[in-house]
Amino acid sequence: MISQAAVLGSPIAHSLSPAIHNFAYRLLGFDGKYGAIEIDQTALLAWLRKELTPQSSWIGFSLTMPLKEVLCSRPFSEFITVDSRSLRIQSANTIFREPSGWSATSTDVTGFSFLLKYRKFESIALLGSGGTARAALASLSELERSKVRSISVFRRSGTKDDLLRSCMVDAKIDFHDWSHIPEVNSYDLVINTVPAEAALSIADHFTGVPILLDALYSPWLPPLSVKQREVSGELITGLDLLCAQALDQLRLMTQVEFDRQSMFHALRDHLYTLVDQV
Repeated sequence: MISQAAVLGSPIAHSLSPAIHNFAYRLLGFDGKYGAIEIDQTALLAWLRKELTPQSSWIGFSLTMPLKEVLCSRPFSEFITVDSRSLRIQSANTIFREPSGWSATSTDVTGFSFLLKYRKFESIALLGSGGTARAALASLSELERSKVRSISVFRRSGTKDDLLRSCMVDAKIDFHDWSHIPEVNSYDLVINTVPAEAALSIADHFTGVPILLDALYSPWLPPLSVKQREVSGELITGLDLLCAQALDQLRLMTQVEFDRQSMFHALRDHLYTLVDQV
């Protein structure tokens, strides 16, 4: 029986995850098929209860927002074990099968870690307070203690400040109102997680930084990425993040080991070719 996996969300037609995973399956010689399933947060619980059986051919799922947050709610804990880090940041983007049953984790966190681990920076600005922002914070908290001592978060509302604080370990977070956004130009690393509309509203104030990690990839190129390229600063794109977070998804779902750097570059080259053809 062929193994099956899929990305779940609504809307989902735009997702690049099937292109990434099916290409990786071919590289690995893995007998599997990865698809996309339209499903919203109101239907997720009942659908997963029906599909996650010991007899099913499913090996795992990727989730888009807001399903990443919904998965961390109590009803899902009856049949899916969500790891402690995902519960802390209230976001899990990956469901996978283990011998003991079904588990969930955030490979968004490990994706950020993969991209940032060997880069040098001291001052960090994070734009946004949603699930992707919290995954970035969790990743930063796991880097070398000497590398990240404080981080500035720019957000429109302070309603999630306590949750954001819980994402960091032994590091201080300074919170700034969105109106102070021009200040981000003074940081070494800026991580953008806000939607394109919000990013477009601040693009005129953005003059470029040494490193921009822009989690957006639609539209391509996103507004801040365009400005960063104009000043020739280092740009880590949303496509890079998409490929990086897929690495652990592939390992967890297929149970196949591979060289992470080689796979990342193969996936990245494949994805950029597809985007350039659009």
